[in-house]
Amino acid sequence: MMTVVSDIVYAPISDWEKHTLDLYYPPTQKSPHGSLIVFVHGGAWRTGDKSGFVNMAKNLAKSTRDVVAVVNYTLSIAAIKDDPTSVPSKAQHPKHVQDVAKALGYLYKHASEHKGYNPDSIFLVGHSAGGHITGLLALRPDLYLEPVEVELGLKKGTLHTAVRGVVGVEGIYNVDRLLKTWPSYRDFVVQGFGEDPEALVRGSPDGQQVPGDATFVLPQYAVIQSNDDELVDPDQASDYYLYLQSVAGASMHRVALEFGDWGKHDDMLQTAQFIETISKYVHDWQQQ
Repeated sequence: MMTVVSDIVYAPISDWEKHTLDLYYPPTQKSPHGSLIVFVHGGAWRTGDKSGFVNMAKNLAKSTRDVVAVVNYTLSIAAIKDDPTSVPSKAQHPKHVQDVAKALGYLYKHASEHKGYNPDSIFLVGHSAGGHITGLLALRPDLYLEPVEVELGLKKGTLHTAVRGVVGVEGIYNVDRLLKTWPSYRDFVVQGFGEDPEALVRGSPDGQQVPGDATFVLPQYAVIQSNDDELVDPDQASDYYLYLQSVAGASMHRVALEFGDWGKHDDMLQTAQFIETISKYVHDWQQQ
């Protein structure tokens, strides 16, 4: 029987901050403990909620036999209707990434409390804007994970090392290029990042200057994209894949790119092919 623990508070909540997550425990779990799969939803940084991914999370937990976490993060919601510039700066980038980083820290630190998963074996799955968030967590642990490690008293690199793999699903990896390709997206981009064009470049996973110290290792990484996606162009995936290969260097075999006929942007998450694809990558990476 599937066990679901809902509305776990991973950081203080306020009237504008969404700091809760749900955990899905598969009917039959691996022994002694399997991995933790953390799903980060999309929604253009301004919409979306973990409650919309119940069936997907259950199917993924059942398929992988691993615990699945679905995370809420603070959204960039306009204070004045139809005015994207009215979003308070405190609710804009990098707040979304910082929130998910805090959720990872909580899940790592409280693994013994929640049981059922190995905190040193975490896999991130990010869809659309969630792919942007998981990308920055993987590429810039110095900016996003290390502050959480300091706050929790963890050794530097603990959370980065714990993330063993990342799957970007129809992700937004270059926000500046997205806006140039889809000018009609200006409203939600301004809501999420403000009006400074440089913020779009600095805040994109694609092209990040990764930490230069020896402790940085790119996690195993898969970029997957549906051929039927009507909201994010395929160049986002293709270009990001080439960038990840350049980061991986001699370990470029750890980076994969996969296109498939998985349906439209949001419909993809409800398909059996999606669950099978994520399960395949997680299983393969667990063996390495």
